[in-house]
Amino acid sequence: MVPLNLVFLKEVKSYCQQLLLQQSCRRLPFHNLEHTQEVVKNVKILSQELRIGGEKTLLLQIAAWFHDTGFAKTYKNHEEGSKEFAFAFLTKERLDAKYIDLILSCIESTKMHQEPKDMYQEILCDADIFHISTPHFFYRKLLLRKEWEIFCNLKVTDLEWHQLNLEFLQKKFILTPVEKYGKKGGGENIARVQQILAHF
Repeated sequence: MVPLNLVFLKEVKSYCQQLLLQQSCRRLPFHNLEHTQEVVKNVKILSQELRIGGEKTLLLQIAAWFHDTGFAKTYKNHEEGSKEFAFAFLTKERLDAKYIDLILSCIESTKMHQEPKDMYQEILCDADIFHISTPHFFYRKLLLRKEWEIFCNLKVTDLEWHQLNLEFLQKKFILTPVEKYGKKGGGENIARVQQILAHF
């Protein structure tokens, strides 16, 4: 049975980076290695703020590293591919089955529209959309728009795009109780999008 420690986390990181550096992932404007690195960082920030440490944080970081690896297989329903990669790797490394199940459930919870059912899932879901509560949101949403145009054939007008973003922001406040990272920043971004829409 492999020990759950920083050495194992480093192995997970190396494996997931290899997947996320494949051509199918590198050409994604939004869901690429940089995004995954941000999600891992966000997991650590939220875990620290919520005073969650030890094995719990390590499990969340592992889930974060794997959560978008499925894009190396497919764009649509990539979470299934992510779970397949995670299950194969973690089983081969003989990680405890209860840990594997927890990691897979966290990955599953990141499907849109997110419906997390426990603390672990909430933290990963929040880490995945953490950018909505920061000024970085406006840059990231441009990358996502480009990605959807290329890979989903979703082409909308500027007005429709800003309306979509407003709807998303209004539904997706950070779930974990970290006020300074969640509702405050999200509320500021809602106000900015509303200002943009007022000019149409």
